[in-house]
Amino acid sequence: MSDEKLLQECIEYFSHKGFSRVLELIYNKYRSLGRFSGKVVLENPQPIEKEMLSRYLGRIVSGDRVVVNVKEFAQKRFEQTKFSSLDFKDVLSHVLKKDILTKKEEKESRQKQLSGFLEKLEKQLANGADSECVFQAVKENFKQFEGYFKKYSEEKLLNILKVCLKAAATKPERIESLAVFATKMAHDPHFFDEDRDSGKIFLRILSLVKNVEYPKSSEEKAELLYMHNIIIDELSNWCLMYAIGAISENAAEDEALKSFALQKKPVILPLYTIKDYKQFFGYSKKIVVVENPAVFSMLMQACSDISLICTNGQLRLSTKIVLESLSKEGFTIFYSGDFDPEGLLIADRIIQNYNAVPVCMDKESYLLSLSKNKISQKRLVMLRNVKSPELFDVCSKMRELKLSGYQERIVDRIVEKLKS
Repeated sequence: MSDEKLLQECIEYFSHKGFSRVLELIYNKYRSLGRFSGKVVLENPQPIEKEMLSRYLGRIVSGDRVVVNVKEFAQKRFEQTKFSSLDFKDVLSHVLKKDILTKKEEKESRQKQLSGFLEKLEKQLANGADSECVFQAVKENFKQFEGYFKKYSEEKLLNILKVCLKAAATKPERIESLAVFATKMAHDPHFFDEDRDSGKIFLRILSLVKNVEYPKSSEEKAELLYMHNIIIDELSNWCLMYAIGAISENAAEDEALKSFALQKKPVILPLYTIKDYKQFFGYSKKIVVVENPAVFSMLMQACSDISLICTNGQLRLSTKIVLESLSKEGFTIFYSGDFDPEGLLIADRIIQNYNAVPVCMDKESYLLSLSKNKISQKRLVMLRNVKSPELFDVCSKMRELKLSGYQERIVDRIVEKLKS
């Protein structure tokens, strides 16, 4: 019988379902030890497994727990069969349809494969300091991309990474939409969409290059892309403001915002409009930021000589851009928000990032604003992230009372404070 025919007969024999589990156990043992040695245990063997093992091992196999000597199975008994001229390791590889490597060999093979892949990727990139910086960031953190390495063919992943690396090294001179940027980089407006792997890879590379954590929310994603002069949602991301002016790129004061301020009317600016201004300023020296539209409306009527901004319960990118500009221009920002973990975290971020002064965010104001709404322990844990000392007393009292407080209940107190 030819060696090829003998091998096929041997593969067919060991492919019997009675051997399936024990061969997997032997494979795992070989990976650990690097040789066919030691023992494996077959738990709760099926009748067919007992039958096949009894025939092969030449002894009665019984019970609910069968101990198999690997060396006996793979060498001694194998050498007593008509397949003795074959290599058991080769047979095992064919039966299980995978390479039989030790963990060390597998790791070395994997490393060699990754090194070769990265060399090919580097050769495909254009020369330049930016490209080299981005490539090094990916190379040093390639573990974050290994899941894609397993998912795609080498050629496919090379193409995706090449585009993403080039995009991360190419910051637009002016702010542009993600779809436009994707079209320029990949000839596909949806290439960097968040539901695509290519979009996730691009964000991961950007986070490495910008030295920030991978975005966990849509707002964090918007911030990361904005750092690269890219915006996602130009219209639904907006900022509600009152008596806030702006300077355009040609250094001229925006007449439309000036007109709204003179008429004492609020205005909502989408990111589409905000991105085109060079800077923002307040028509009042007192810039007050509040969390709720209702409070915004009451303050606008009671303190018409102040400038107002409303976060509407979340710190959107549009609002951050305006606050950052005001802070850089030297305006003092005052902040007042709701008394709950989410509200205190927003207050903390505005205090930390824009040197804001809290207004009626003290313990006494909290007690006056109390509602009957309970705060769960899970939400109270969020208070650990508050870093501003000005809010520590409120956090402590909130942990004690476990109740929310709302701005609407202390509007008169806020107005009095702002007028003083």
